[in-house]
Amino acid sequence: FSSSDNFHRRVYIYIVILLLASLLVLLSIKMRLALSLILFISSGGGSSLVSSQPFANCDLSSYYSTLQTSPLQTSRDDMHNLIKTTHLHELPYTSSSQRDVWDGLLATDTDITGQLIHLIYGDKDVAATPYDSGSCDSWNREHIWSRSRGVGDSGADNTDLHHMRPADCNVNSVRSNKYFAQCGTVDALSSCTSPAHTEAAVDTQKDTKSFLPPASKRGDVARAILYMDLRYDGDDTNTENLVVSDCPEDVPNGAGMGYLSQLLQWHLDDPPDEGERSRNGEVCANWQGNRNPFVDYPELAATYFGNPSPLPQNGAGYSCSGPTTPPPTNP
Repeated sequence: FSSSDNFHRRVYIYIVILLLASLLVLLSIKMRLALSLILFISSGGGSSLVSSQPFANCDLSSYYSTLQTSPLQTSRDDMHNLIKTTHLHELPYTSSSQRDVWDGLLATDTDITGQLIHLIYGDKDVAATPYDSGSCDSWNREHIWSRSRGVGDSGADNTDLHHMRPADCNVNSVRSNKYFAQCGTVDALSSCTSPAHTEAAVDTQKDTKSFLPPASKRGDVARAILYMDLRYDGDDTNTENLVVSDCPEDVPNGAGMGYLSQLLQWHLDDPPDEGERSRNGEVCANWQGNRNPFVDYPELAATYFGNPSPLPQNGAGYSCSGPTTPPPTNP
């Protein structure tokens, strides 16, 4: 070949190499897009596998730094204002176009692999996907503060992840809108069923009025309920003033949850563990922007709600002649 031919040959080879490299880049991009689509579909159509939008100041020290006093000395009103004003994002309950409650629970309640999800009333792990699609053959979304007890279907309280947990669909139905208490508190022991369902943990109970979660989750349930009472006072659109009480049926507008004394005792007996603290931070940082102060500072429960009344015997129930809740003490 002449020198001119050699030059053109080299140019041709370089062009072919560049074209092949470009083709490989395009194939790589297409493969990543296809993999993302597969992961999206396998997660139930949600976006929990996509990095979440972070909210600032959600670490423990930063979150409470705007308070005028230390968290343990903060008044109920000031703490309410903090968790309300920092609740920056309201999730849709179900959505095909944006992150919803399904996605939130797939992020907050799954194991490190994302393959298993923990059921609150079963106290066990099951496959995270598929979740329930209406046939009640898997897990679904439990409102710890029941929808028919003051939580509506269109306000921020309906999708607040601090009180939303995965639950076996059938156990969720058994719990229904029952208040929380052990058998024999407000109903005769003869009406007690334990466990509450074959898919529930062995130490669960139910009667006609109340439901007892597993021991390892009773504190979690209590702190979720206390948070909801503190967070929602009826000022948000489409919400009621939620009140936890030993006499929940006396609370206006059907917005009562019980039983306060049982919940306060469970809060003491089952303090926050690392899993609950981690979940609290995840909900704040990646989903809502606010924290549950009763997880961070358990002592606030007694400050805002008082001490539990003695446990009633033989289904006698609590005395409802006085205030529906112990008067909170503001420091």
